[in-house]
Amino acid sequence: MEAVETVAEQVRVRRDGGVAWVTLDRPPLNVLNMALMAELEAALRELRTDGTLRLIVLDGAGRGFSAGVDVGEHMGDAIGPMLDAFTRVAAAVLEGDAPVMAVVHGAALGGACELVALCDLAIVADDARIGTPEITLAVVPPVGAALFPLVVGRQRAAALVLTGDPISGADAAAWGLVWRSVPAADLRAEAEKVAAGFEQKSAAAVALGRRSLRVSTDALRGAIDRANALSVDALPGSADAQEGLRAFLEKRPPRWTHH
Repeated sequence: MEAVETVAEQVRVRRDGGVAWVTLDRPPLNVLNMALMAELEAALRELRTDGTLRLIVLDGAGRGFSAGVDVGEHMGDAIGPMLDAFTRVAAAVLEGDAPVMAVVHGAALGGACELVALCDLAIVADDARIGTPEITLAVVPPVGAALFPLVVGRQRAAALVLTGDPISGADAAAWGLVWRSVPAADLRAEAEKVAAGFEQKSAAAVALGRRSLRVSTDALRGAIDRANALSVDALPGSADAQEGLRAFLEKRPPRWTHH
């Protein structure tokens, strides 16, 4: 089957046999704004209608996978719509029968780190930078707060959420946040090797395997909703959250009031 590519404004989809490659393409850092998230959700949901699909590969063009969700869209009352948009993307990743594999080079920060952790599989470059630095802006990553304890344990989850320090791709693999890490020069070849293996599998068997695995994480959607609600309730009225976001946008140190 000949590869077929479709291109939206900020997301490219290339279908090659039983594998679909979905590429974030918003230079220079693939920041996840509302428009990109809407395109990504639509692309994933469209792919879910094909029962012969065996794997969706999610990667990023350019310098890195993604620097995360647009900081400007965290401000004030924008936090609710932004979290809703990201939660819809998360649902599109979690639903359906074809597994999703992230392929990460450069950076996967904030919402991009959460997106990678939501995937069934992730292959990352050893030198990739992965983490959720939101706490340094006086906000938190609600999806990560709900998800990370399930995949890396309580203390490592706390380190990701409460310190904001990024970790290397190699450490992310050692922690269990991702499936494996490889030298950056080998990343594409490794992803293509895994994709070729899925091409040889039965779509029906892969679908059954994914449904069976999902039984253990059925409660995750509810946990994400509860964590989102905490942020929607707290952040619009938080002086420090608004200060942290403004300071980031204005490229200056924040001045905390601790409120």
